[in-house]
Amino acid sequence: MKIIFLDFDGVMDTAYYDHILSKEGLPGNDSFGTVFDPNCVRNLAEIIDKTGADIVVSSSWKYFMSYKDFLDMWEHRSLPGFVTDVTPTPDVRRNRGDEIDAWLDDCDVECQYVIIDDLDGSNFNEHQLARLLVVNPFNGLDEEIAERAIAILNQEG
Repeated sequence: MKIIFLDFDGVMDTAYYDHILSKEGLPGNDSFGTVFDPNCVRNLAEIIDKTGADIVVSSSWKYFMSYKDFLDMWEHRSLPGFVTDVTPTPDVRRNRGDEIDAWLDDCDVECQYVIIDDLDGSNFNEHQLARLLVVNPFNGLDEEIAERAIAILNQEG
C-alpha cells in the first residue's frame, strides 16, 4: 500500500495563491475552509496518477474537521485521489511524527509512504526523515516535490 501523509496549510494552501486571490478580490475560503492552490492540486494528482497512492490527512485541520468532512471536501472540490484516513492523536504526542507512527502501527499491511509537510524535521521522528519532503509554504507542493514523492513511493522494497 502506498500512502501520502498530507499536510494542508503551506502544502496545499499556499501564500502565493492566497496573494493571487486577494489581489483579484476572490474569496480565499469555501464552506470547508481555505481553498487549495490549483498548482498544488495538479501536482498531487500527478503523484497519485504515477503511484496509485492513497492520502492520509496529517494536517491540523483534523482537529476541527471529521473524516466525513474530508471526504465531503474532496468530492465538493473535485480533488484527486482518495482520503483513506486521518492520523490519530496519541495520548502522548511529542510531534507530528508520533501521529504518523501511530497510524502506521495500526495499519495491517506493509506501507510505502511519503510525508509532505511544511514543518521541518524536528517535528518528525528520525526514522521518517528520508521519507519527509518539506515544502516552501509560499509555493507548497511544487513539481520538484512531486517528482521526489513519486520516486520515494515507487522505490522497491
